[in-house]
Amino acid sequence: MTIAVAYRPDEFGRAALEWAAEHATTVDESIIVINISRGEPRLDAGFARGRDIQDMTEGLKSKGVSIEVRQTVGDNVSEAVLFEAEQAGATMIVVGIRRRSPVGKMLMGSVAQSILLDASVPVVAVKP
Repeated sequence: MTIAVAYRPDEFGRAALEWAAEHATTVDESIIVINISRGEPRLDAGFARGRDIQDMTEGLKSKGVSIEVRQTVGDNVSEAVLFEAEQAGATMIVVGIRRRSPVGKMLMGSVAQSILLDASVPVVAVKP
């Protein structure tokens, strides 16, 4: 069984990854980390780089958790996360969430909200 984590290299992504790692060790599941760039990965602060990926994989492997990292580029982050999670056969998706105003949600949309509404598997929303 696999837990998919929608990941950004920030406090919200790390909170989602930490929750997934704790859960994975108790139920013996693997983790697939899904990191999506909306544009040019070299310029996207949300796209994980070498050191972040290395620290993430070493940290989880030291806890005995199997991990795979999938990185891709796509205009619609929530659709890309859902696609990658489905391709991996994920039984759960974990997302980090932040507090947003109603106007902010309306103007910019919400990746977490789209994942929550459109996922065919359970979604766990985690705050730092």
